[in-house]
Amino acid sequence: MAIYFDNAASMKTRSEALSAAMPYLAAEYGNPSSLHSPGLSAKKAIQKAREDIATCLWCRPNEIVFTSGGTESANLAIKGFFEANCERGKHIITTNIEHHAVSGCIEWLRRQGAEVTILSVDGEGLITAEQVEAAIRPDTILIAIQFANNEIGTVQPVAKIAAVAKRYGITFFTDAVQAVGHLPFAMGSTVGAGKLPVGSTSRDYEGVTMLSASAHKFGGPKGVGFLFVREGTKLAPQMHGGPQEMRLRAGTENVPGIVGMATALIISCRELRENMARMTALRNAMMDRILEEIPDSRVNGSRASRLAGNVSVSLAGVEAASVLVLMDMAGIACSGGSACTSAEGRVSHVIEAIGVPQGYQNGTVRFTFSGDTTREDVDAAVQALEETVQKLRKQANYSAYESII
Repeated sequence: MAIYFDNAASMKTRSEALSAAMPYLAAEYGNPSSLHSPGLSAKKAIQKAREDIATCLWCRPNEIVFTSGGTESANLAIKGFFEANCERGKHIITTNIEHHAVSGCIEWLRRQGAEVTILSVDGEGLITAEQVEAAIRPDTILIAIQFANNEIGTVQPVAKIAAVAKRYGITFFTDAVQAVGHLPFAMGSTVGAGKLPVGSTSRDYEGVTMLSASAHKFGGPKGVGFLFVREGTKLAPQMHGGPQEMRLRAGTENVPGIVGMATALIISCRELRENMARMTALRNAMMDRILEEIPDSRVNGSRASRLAGNVSVSLAGVEAASVLVLMDMAGIACSGGSACTSAEGRVSHVIEAIGVPQGYQNGTVRFTFSGDTTREDVDAAVQALEETVQKLRKQANYSAYESII
């Protein structure tokens, strides 16, 4: 069985999440909109899950809207907010390294008349709150900036950006698909929702208006996620039909998925401190070994502000697709960036945005960890990567690449 280093694409579903979901795939099969006992039982399970997630995020249960995942959440947040509030202005601020779920929504809105400012990140993939503040106009109604980048692991200064958004009274949506369950933060919309997540000491994220999450990124099932919507935010539904999810998302709720997601998030938050410390140590060791042992390699993204379990490297003189095939044959499952761009076999917009030299761009490989990743796994991956790169460079006459590095 392969050693799995593609957890940013999808984590293994936790056994506890499967166990929690299973009854709602079998005996507890009622529709939560029905008024009989089986339906009410399903409805109760959804409400319990909503309360559990709210406790993890330190927010109110009615601020959690269940969706099918990160992409739907981003569509509801961005398109739903613009549709409901465009009479106030049509200007949106975003960055040039957003996930396609966000950039695609914004591009669609631009064709509908939105005006968009796209901020350029620095060489580590970071922007500053000062950049955001300088881009604000009288007609700015929405800031959409990713919490943590899915490809290079860079974590943006979301608390500082949130403070700017709050000061100017501008709605701030953050794609937190890679952050929820992996970083400590609290939305701070109520004191009564429960204890702060491990590592949180203040209400730094009160300026975040909306936040998206996807269950399969933190050990829940695929096909379910949620959108945090701060109380009082006006949204237009993007799926029309019944009154489910506070009339923001029509359709029968995915009861087993929702229950499994809540269970996975509770466990992820409980294990957060230990996993972050251990994965950070493994991450740093892996980056150091690659830089030391593989010539003409570079690490992408910020080292100081980075997800604990993300290693993105670019290797001169090789093609990522070939690296991935040989690594898989060696028993190592990794990716060439995001799962989306890996499938298309093209250079990622994130890699281009941070200025990775041309001779390195096509050789970008990403390793992402879980709480189960061990030092032995890391050592095996580095050894396989070194052997793979040596083999491919020899086959490709690597010296021919030196002029474009």
